[in-house]
Amino acid sequence: MSRQGVRKYDPDSGLVYQECVIPRVNISRDELDWSRKRPTPVVKPRGTRGPRSLVDTVIEVVGNHIGDVTDRHLEVLPPRLVSRIWRFLEARGLCLHAWKIFSKALLPQDEERTLSLYRYRHHICQPRVELKRYIEPLTSPSVDFITHLVISGGQSFSTSEMLWLTDIRNLGVLEIIRPADELGADFPDVSDRLIRGWTERPDPFPLLRVLRIFGDESTTQKSLHWVSKFPSLVLYDVIGAREDWPTHEQEAINQGWESTRLGNMALDDSLLRYLTLFSHVDERQAKSLRELARSVDADLLSLCGDSGCEVKFVPDRQAPELIDYLTDSAKIVGSLPSWERNGAATATHGCHGTIFEAWAFWLYSIIGQLSNDRDLEKQGTSAGSQAVAGPFVLPSKPFASLFLGHSGRGGISLSPSYVKHGLFATKRFTFIRPSILQGKPIEQSTLKKTATNGANSGGQQGPAKVKSRKRKGLGDMLTSFMN
Repeated sequence: MSRQGVRKYDPDSGLVYQECVIPRVNISRDELDWSRKRPTPVVKPRGTRGPRSLVDTVIEVVGNHIGDVTDRHLEVLPPRLVSRIWRFLEARGLCLHAWKIFSKALLPQDEERTLSLYRYRHHICQPRVELKRYIEPLTSPSVDFITHLVISGGQSFSTSEMLWLTDIRNLGVLEIIRPADELGADFPDVSDRLIRGWTERPDPFPLLRVLRIFGDESTTQKSLHWVSKFPSLVLYDVIGAREDWPTHEQEAINQGWESTRLGNMALDDSLLRYLTLFSHVDERQAKSLRELARSVDADLLSLCGDSGCEVKFVPDRQAPELIDYLTDSAKIVGSLPSWERNGAATATHGCHGTIFEAWAFWLYSIIGQLSNDRDLEKQGTSAGSQAVAGPFVLPSKPFASLFLGHSGRGGISLSPSYVKHGLFATKRFTFIRPSILQGKPIEQSTLKKTATNGANSGGQQGPAKVKSRKRKGLGDMLTSFMN
């Protein structure tokens, strides 16, 4: 909507002004979903001496009814007033709807850009409605922001509901975490069939870079074939029953994946462990990185917890890569920005203060840097610039995270939960796909061949050695044709 209005004259005061009439958007109670509700109740501040200004009154009224405000309303307001309304909301608790419209309005400006405009987190302890009601506000067809979704205990979404996840075109990170057994919480049925169902939807998950599934009764090594069909997927992180992944290394090779081996670090769930998966770290470096892991994790976590950290934009591909700082101890020690180091510790009282998005936030950023954001460019939504906080490059798009349910004692556990089969019956499998980072096309011939083998898996299996010889013979034939 244009800011042009009707010029009017007030004969009593002698003032000339412009009047803009904005029609009120009628929203029923049913449409006021979770994304438009304040996370905390409205608290009326103590009164001050003397009359309040009209501007202060307007800001309070707008802030208390932010669920009815649209981006069209903000377009006709002066930028300074929009900033004041934002600060009012930020101090009293933000809903997703407010974050979306103010992030879009204020980030293009050159003043007062903070991390609170660039990332959003929300935790719903007990989801009570169908999954579609939660994912609709997280969907942005124009990819104004990237969505990070965590589904854990406390609900039993049906398989048909879980298929709706492919409707989130801007979904960048998906985590499905089975809750700790002591919670006794419901949990959706996650299996190879569900992942196959996702692949049968039109253009599934075009921007999904990270998929994490924890549970001993979920996916098997056959899922490697189906997740290979997601065009941007680089990291597949799984906890599953050992018996369901007997030949995972060979299956990973067949599908274009690499099974990571990090020695003693394999059980380490630190941010640094994941961020260095895509760099070649020798044994001596790995030892020093293990010593730095706790410090680096605390710093990255603190940055995510500091809403007031300044965000700047630099020309695309001109910012230093985050991986360089994480693999060089000298740079880490001397280049950290001066944000509040105790921010993470003070913000983690209760499940609603847990900074659960740091893992996904930084991992999505580093994958984007290494892949030059080809997936965003392919979708026609390339940012054209890079957001940075201190020396660290942020994701190329604003980041919204939602955690549904509880995963452990205290609400949210940042470590894998024990599952019913026991620690020794399960194993952690982490797969990466460097070909996506390098921009190499996926070899569909290999995927089709494996799909055919998977379709025939219900029948009698031939000896493994015969299969190996056939696979090797086919590879030799293809090589001879190429030569």
